[in-house]
Amino acid sequence: MKKIIFTLIASVFLFSSCEKWIDPDINVNPNNPTNTAMAQLIAPIEVNLAYIVGGELTRYSSAWMQQIAGLQSQSSEVDLYILGESDVTNAWSYNLYAPGMINTKLLMEKAALVNSPHYAAVGKILMAYHLGVTTDLWGDIPYSDALKGDKNEFKPKYDSQEKIYTTIFTLLNEAITDLQSAKSVYSPGAEDVIYEGDLAKWKKTAYALKARYSLHLAKKKGTTAYSDALAALANAYQSNDDDFKLIFGSAYNNANPIYKAEQERPGYMCANSTYISKLKEKNDPRLLVYFDGSVGSAAGENNANASKVGTAYASDISPVYLISYVETKFIEAEASLKTNDKVRAANAYNDALKASLQREGVFGDGTWYTAQKETDATITLEKIMNQKYLSSFLQLESWTDWRRTGYPALIKANGAVISEIPRRLPYPDDERLYNGDNMPAGLTLISRVWWDAN
Repeated sequence: MKKIIFTLIASVFLFSSCEKWIDPDINVNPNNPTNTAMAQLIAPIEVNLAYIVGGELTRYSSAWMQQIAGLQSQSSEVDLYILGESDVTNAWSYNLYAPGMINTKLLMEKAALVNSPHYAAVGKILMAYHLGVTTDLWGDIPYSDALKGDKNEFKPKYDSQEKIYTTIFTLLNEAITDLQSAKSVYSPGAEDVIYEGDLAKWKKTAYALKARYSLHLAKKKGTTAYSDALAALANAYQSNDDDFKLIFGSAYNNANPIYKAEQERPGYMCANSTYISKLKEKNDPRLLVYFDGSVGSAAGENNANASKVGTAYASDISPVYLISYVETKFIEAEASLKTNDKVRAANAYNDALKASLQREGVFGDGTWYTAQKETDATITLEKIMNQKYLSSFLQLESWTDWRRTGYPALIKANGAVISEIPRRLPYPDDERLYNGDNMPAGLTLISRVWWDAN
């Protein structure tokens, strides 16, 4: 009996003592924290966004817009419009939605809890950008019913693109109001790798994005879309110094996505002969900034002698432009022309071209620029869009502009497997397999998104 009592006492002592000598955090993964500060969220969100926008996604769109060409493997297939649902799963599931939008939502929620509208504003602008990229590439997407994995809800309904655009404008308007708040317990600083906490530049970016997304709605809203864009531009960028861009780092893990693609798959992409020809036609000095030579390869040609992307855009520390002063001046030119102000349109066009040349470091003494300037008597939509195309190397917006306006006039790739240049991306296989009941059906690469429909 004494032995049994001793055993029971020892057992009680043993189990009660476990709580004291065994670290309760022993099974906590330090690489997977349960709580993250706002300052720790902002940089990863920005870098992840720039990495996918300036990397995988632009490699598809820039190939279809015939700025670059593929020489082998998947890159050469993309040239011919061979792109399946598994090819976009990484961008959708593991960049834009997770960690992208999930972390951005977390940033917005944290900012609201601690009365920090300045952080909230940055989160809302970044969320608007994520939504803009995703809906412009795919059309209808999940959002209002999405990002609920922590509640074990993995089958969100899709919002129409029209509703997503309403959400984008709401987020940007709220961000502008938040940035004007006199009190914010916490505000972003050096951890913000784009603007280092410069709230004035974040505000200009919100207005610049309002201009971009207003312009996208021209087929739906007509003159109102152009007027809305011009109204937003009044508070947007004033010079190249305002550009919403991310400069990557020299460490390989922090390097520019085009650089990493070239390192990991050398010889996969090169200059497209269409783009090279347009640049050479007027002896454009940006040619040798964009590429390391002046030889192009047409889609499907696989010319091994074609020039590669230049170091300005394919070095480890090259920037990715998310939206720029150059783009906003071209928006002004187009919107002004469409509202019958040809003088303003020509001036904005000239300002955009000058800013592009200065950004690329090839303005020189201005002689070449002066020869290219337009007047109210010579400016046309085709000239505006063609020059915007040449000034927007490796930027997703070129594909959106082509879908909106038909410029530049491109010929379908020789050997293409479908009847015309693609107008949207396929939904990823993750959505078909795990959210198929909600995913829109019957769409192809040449189906039009809502704002593109005639």
